[in-house]
Amino acid sequence: MATLLWPIHVLRARDISVDVSPRSLRGPASVSGFSQVVSSDAGLFKITLGGIIIRSRAEVLAFRAIANLLEGQLNPINIPICRAYQPVPAGAVAAGLYDEVPHSDDAYFDDDTGYVGTVIDVVAAANAAVRAVSMTVTVNYAGDIESGQHFSVGDGRLYRVRTFDADTGALTFRPPLREAVTAGDRLEFDNPILRCRLAADDSMNLELAGRRFGSPSVAFLEDI
Repeated sequence: MATLLWPIHVLRARDISVDVSPRSLRGPASVSGFSQVVSSDAGLFKITLGGIIIRSRAEVLAFRAIANLLEGQLNPINIPICRAYQPVPAGAVAAGLYDEVPHSDDAYFDDDTGYVGTVIDVVAAANAAVRAVSMTVTVNYAGDIESGQHFSVGDGRLYRVRTFDADTGALTFRPPLREAVTAGDRLEFDNPILRCRLAADDSMNLELAGRRFGSPSVAFLEDI
């Protein structure tokens, strides 16, 4: 079964945080004040959708339906990451490259959405092993790739750019690769997604004011 995708056009969050949570341990301080910090891993992603706008019957039912499908922390879900900070090529938006495309008869889907293609074209130039934190990529079409941007590979494996050398194609990132990458695999910069699970079984409890309105916040942790 395909992994569920959070419907960002139906359940819109007022506030969103996407962060890499470090996995560090700090020992007690010595007499001199020195204390050692060690890291067991490069961390994992955590994401919070804050102040989700619940104002209509459709939004209430959509929220409840997702909670029901997730069954607490049992099942994963893909969360789309905002494109605003991505390496969108200059002029791509104005040229309509991201516009939704209808069917051949000019009709859209039942929810008034159309087909959406990809624009940014970045692929792995060589194989990269599991837990690698760097790879070489080929940029066929993209804007400037900068530190702090995101990309995903496969089904919701999200990474954050640390450094990029446009001359050599050398890309470093965190966290480490969750799955091996093969030369030619596409790095999803247009619409990166994070596969995660609820941070707690009750994370999608829904409290409604007057049994109609709500603004819940939902926390997720990366599904390793």
